[in-house]
Amino acid sequence: MAKRNLRAIPTHIRKKLHALPKDDVVVACVKRLRIEELARYAPLGISYSPPDLQLPSPTVPSASVGRYSKTNVEGLEVIRRDLPKYTKTRFMEVPSWRGRRTHTVAINQDVYHRNFIPPKELELAIELLERPSPDLFSIKFEIKQTLSKSSPDFDTDLLYNLNLLQENVGSVDVFASSATLADYTRTVQLDWEILPPGDLAEVLRRVLEKKRDATADDRRAMEERLAVFAKFSPTAYLTGTSGFVRYFGAQFRDDLVVFENINYGNALYVMTDNWQELSKRSRIDLLKGPKEGFERIEHRKGWDVQLQGVLQKLGVAPTNLFDRKRPRR
Repeated sequence: MAKRNLRAIPTHIRKKLHALPKDDVVVACVKRLRIEELARYAPLGISYSPPDLQLPSPTVPSASVGRYSKTNVEGLEVIRRDLPKYTKTRFMEVPSWRGRRTHTVAINQDVYHRNFIPPKELELAIELLERPSPDLFSIKFEIKQTLSKSSPDFDTDLLYNLNLLQENVGSVDVFASSATLADYTRTVQLDWEILPPGDLAEVLRRVLEKKRDATADDRRAMEERLAVFAKFSPTAYLTGTSGFVRYFGAQFRDDLVVFENINYGNALYVMTDNWQELSKRSRIDLLKGPKEGFERIEHRKGWDVQLQGVLQKLGVAPTNLFDRKRPRR
């Protein structure tokens, strides 16, 4: 479940922190998972034995998951290269000349100072919030530490906890420490319907159900683009609901989605960590703002090759991408 680490506090987290009226916050996220997705979270102690979901007690994540998980368990030794070296004397036993005995020698060596940061041993708590349907679960993942926005170490501690959650769960968010069940469940009221991977004709039919005004050209373009997406073995397909009915796309990881809008079919968008928020922004807002968290690929000749390059850079490999005719623009 390990994911790439965050180098800085994400912009959407900064904005949410600013909007939270309370000083005390926790790092947590909520995921809506289907039964077939639960196996990916087995290393965290989650299991499903029909009809019940089994969740572990709060526990320290395994040190093997990633850099921050390891530091959380083992601590961290920091080499102080910003300080001048000092002379350290080490003593060693060496063989005596022409004899069977040994003697002690002192060796002086200039070395850097080292600081040891002890392990935090922060626990990950997992809680079932609701079960909207028999095969769907809303689950909260929380790092068990309350952080104060007024603390001088807040940014450092926040980034650490975000990375700990990111490594183990693949998603990040923040909430007031006093957040209610409704506050958490509200974050999973997504504007997307998630369709399992399967027969493309069935996926297309489901996508078109909510797009009754789609033209023959729209249908053809969607069919061709879904066929390209299928070459990369997505874990799910997405179709918009409510105000997002013209959007459709494919999901490859929790933090990696490709989506399009058939009204503005000249480009697709590859979105990463914050895709659920980014996808709510208009095309104009996306293009005029900072190009963070997404890549835009225009539907010009070779757009599928461009998509292949972007997805491969993000760790997704295609299967027989070129065993077909190129899709129409």
